[in-house]
Amino acid sequence: MLRGLILIGTCGWSRLYQALPPSRRRGRSVLQAYADLFPVAEVNSSFYRFHRVETYRRWREEVPESFEFTIKCHRSITHEERLRATETALGNMQKMAEAAEACGAEALVLQTPASLRAGEKTLREAERFFERAERGGTSLAWETRGESWEGEEARRALRELLERYGIVHVTDPFKIEPVALGEFTYFRLHGLPDYNLRYTYTNGQLLHLYKLLKGYERKTGRVYVLFNNYAMYRDAERLQALHREGELPPTPFGPRSVWWTLRVLEEWPSTKEQLLSRCGRWRCWVEPDRSVELGTILQRFRDRTYTRLEEVLEEAERIWEETGYPTSEEAERRTVQLQARGS
Repeated sequence: MLRGLILIGTCGWSRLYQALPPSRRRGRSVLQAYADLFPVAEVNSSFYRFHRVETYRRWREEVPESFEFTIKCHRSITHEERLRATETALGNMQKMAEAAEACGAEALVLQTPASLRAGEKTLREAERFFERAERGGTSLAWETRGESWEGEEARRALRELLERYGIVHVTDPFKIEPVALGEFTYFRLHGLPDYNLRYTYTNGQLLHLYKLLKGYERKTGRVYVLFNNYAMYRDAERLQALHREGELPPTPFGPRSVWWTLRVLEEWPSTKEQLLSRCGRWRCWVEPDRSVELGTILQRFRDRTYTRLEEVLEEAERIWEETGYPTSEEAERRTVQLQARGS
């Protein structure tokens, strides 16, 4: 059972095959399998297309009552109409509110592009939008992006607006702290140092993150943490392990990066050639900001049959110096300078 109210999940669930082997997904929908791992999911495909209300209702029926949804609002509202109170934006917000009601979503997330710069005009138009936008019984959360929102004056003006309309400020906690909290805190993680979806977090960074989350939990009582990087399932799993069990799994770098990549494989025993054929194109993170095709490592393996995953790990440990990739200790040290509060 989870301790406290830190809810960890990912932005979408379509690539769950990266985290769960076929036997744990068979006979169930991907969402049902996902709900076994995490207590919350952000519906991310809603940014690209409008799903039918029936689809949201079906999703609600597929998961336990305790499972939570949040929804990322359609790009027409944030990137095309740019938070202006136009007929299109307001009409589409009505659709998002109906979607939230159908699946019982706790939050509607508005992510604006960095090109929507902070300023008096932007805030004035956003205020008109929030005055008229339909939200039903769902909270709104706004993720501002870009350096223009990071100055002291911009943050002060943004805080006044968000607090006036009860809107939560969404940020990446490694980069900047939110200016406005509500009944919950909402974080989205996009990699480091900037918007780098190819990044995967070190154990040291996840430990730092968890300390931040506990602080925000004391402030708001509820914290949503949604990973939005290519390695989001394994990063969320690792943070979830820390939350549930009090400690992180061993570092995923060095030889263990092979273990993390192959952990969903169930075809054992497998020869070297079978591993290359089945898994050679899979991505393996050898350090936080660098992944390679697994085949570049498997090619160095001995020509033999491997009966279980642990034997593959032992072989990776044997040949690791030959690869030229960093050890787990070296990879953990190569972390980006933290800019988050308390770093």
